[in-house]
Amino acid sequence: MINSVKLSAGFRRSFIREVLLPLMAILLLTFAGAGTALFLGTTLTNQEAKAQQQRMIEASFSQSLAEHQRQLLSMSRWAPLASHLTTSPSDRRWLNDNVGRWLYEMFGHQLIMVLDETGLPMQVWREGQPLTAPAEDPTVQAVLASALLRGQSQQEEADYARVEGRAAALAIGDVTREATRLKLVSLKFLDDGYLAGLAERSQLKGLHFSDLSAVADTPARFLLTSRQGEEVGYINWDPMRPGAQMLRAIAPSTGIAVLIVMLLCLYMLRRLWTSSRDLSQSMIRLGASEAQAMHLAFHDVLTGLPNRALVEERLTQALALATRHEQRVALLLIDLDRFKNINDTYGHHAGDELIIAVAHRLSTLLRPSDTVGRIGGDEFIVVMPEVENIGQVQALAQRILDALSQPYALSGGEVWSGASIGLVLAPKDGLDRQELVRKADIALYEAKSSGRGKYRQFERVMDESIRTRQNIAADLRVALQDYRGLAVWYQPLMDIEGKNMVGVEALLRWNHPTRGAVPPADFIAIAEETGLIIPLGEWVLREACAIQQRFPALMVAVNVSPVQFRATGFVTRMVEIVRESGGDPQHIELEITEGVLIEDEHEARAIIIALREAGFRIALDDFGTGYSSLNYLSTFPVDKIKIDRSFTQSLGVAENSVAIIESVVKLGHAMGLTVTAEGVETPGQMSALADAGCNQLQGYLFSQALPFERLGDWMR
Repeated sequence: MINSVKLSAGFRRSFIREVLLPLMAILLLTFAGAGTALFLGTTLTNQEAKAQQQRMIEASFSQSLAEHQRQLLSMSRWAPLASHLTTSPSDRRWLNDNVGRWLYEMFGHQLIMVLDETGLPMQVWREGQPLTAPAEDPTVQAVLASALLRGQSQQEEADYARVEGRAAALAIGDVTREATRLKLVSLKFLDDGYLAGLAERSQLKGLHFSDLSAVADTPARFLLTSRQGEEVGYINWDPMRPGAQMLRAIAPSTGIAVLIVMLLCLYMLRRLWTSSRDLSQSMIRLGASEAQAMHLAFHDVLTGLPNRALVEERLTQALALATRHEQRVALLLIDLDRFKNINDTYGHHAGDELIIAVAHRLSTLLRPSDTVGRIGGDEFIVVMPEVENIGQVQALAQRILDALSQPYALSGGEVWSGASIGLVLAPKDGLDRQELVRKADIALYEAKSSGRGKYRQFERVMDESIRTRQNIAADLRVALQDYRGLAVWYQPLMDIEGKNMVGVEALLRWNHPTRGAVPPADFIAIAEETGLIIPLGEWVLREACAIQQRFPALMVAVNVSPVQFRATGFVTRMVEIVRESGGDPQHIELEITEGVLIEDEHEARAIIIALREAGFRIALDDFGTGYSSLNYLSTFPVDKIKIDRSFTQSLGVAENSVAIIESVVKLGHAMGLTVTAEGVETPGQMSALADAGCNQLQGYLFSQALPFERLGDWMR
């Protein structure tokens, strides 16, 4: 009970410290940040609006000043004006009506003066009425003393100025009379009426003028200066505040959103309290399985060995230590031989048992510092740090081969598998992890290519060989698009007397555009590895059907690759090709090697029976080189056996060669099979084979393989 209370109090403190306080801090920071952003946004918006309004006011003042000047110039350049500038009463009345009163009533010009060439006033009107004593008028004197009129040029222009302590707009226009240059001067005070017009035009509020010494009584104002640099006064206005308007518009919805967020947070806190309490109990239970989860993350589920991720980490550490301490690290890539056959024959359960047994055997062979892992399927990898010499690694590789070649007790019986190994040594073969694995894989490929059950150490020539094979595969794929450079040649099969041709064997040839004639031994294996042998084999069969139609009496033999033989729908495809090509299957002989019979005897027998039922003849090629040749003759329904050229070449060399050939021939004849000997090159070999009872002969003694065009001439 006490422990429960302590746990509850500890959980409560932990919840407040780790959940409640951080959440409150996040909310405060969020609200503060949102408020700050809103305030800054409102302030910047108001400032931008204020600056824009000031630009509008300045533009309005400039426009008003220019308009003032245009109004004055329209009068000063009016031709009748100069002719009425006299002292006659009629001219004075005309000037009063058309100058003083008209400019005042029409445009609001408050003071208009006509100055003579010396700058003294000739006529003066104030608010449309003439002044009788302008020389004594302080306003007139103030205008005459302004910077605009004191200027030397006194050109036609307009500007702002201070007149009797008031801001005013002044404009000067030239009046020409009898070669005499007079001046027409106009003044407008920046009074409330003037500013009201500007305010209405600019859509502003509270626009008014204040003196230079006045304290700012509005939030916005700017200093109006004349073009001469004289400070005229401050223009004040009440700026529009779009930011404040925006704030008033969104404040209610923002407040509602804040309230909703707070309510949601309270609800989430309650749910978190309940969930965290339940989760804390679950975490206690999960804590016990954390070690197991970590183990599963870095170990193979089936064998318990390190998986690819852990092996790569161990290899990286070993390489780092090797670099630092000038040590060597070995990497062994192991692949089981014939694992797929065992898996398919005995089932996946037996395959799993085999993988577990292999993992156990590997673990017993290594040092404590070594790492063995399973990186997928039937592939294993060994990281061996602190290697003293290559002999140490080679000895381990041989022990692994010996141990894995021993039989396994699976599903109540014994099964043999074996393995192939590719090994590399760092830093000799590199220090990059991926590069080492790649080179080990190349060495493994060489081990499998050389017969399996071996280990091979990486050599640079292997890498070059792999690149060459890849280039050949790519070129072969291109050649298959239009069969350019590919050709089928035919080697005759002779009767035992060597006089009559009884058939031909179709053989594929490839004339590479840059490499020249590529030996079949170089590209056939590559075609089998890449799957290109299937379209190649089908094309050869079509060509064989063509020559079979050309020479109906001949038997045409076509080699069948093990890859092609095991392909899905092989029998159906063979029948379709012969039917489409117009060939006769009874004159087509399919040659298969004993290798296709080793993989799956039951399936191979079913395929051979189906081919024979379709009319094809079946020949067992390279007879005598396999493991159970005699057993094949009784199990598989074939029509012919072809004695391998190695036995023919041994005639006259090996003591028992004649006896072996005679035994094979007698066995074939006893089972009703035709016997053909390959590789006949000398008359002595031909004579010995005839004495042994062979039915057919094939070899360079009679002819090499010939192209289609030369075959007819050779027959004749």
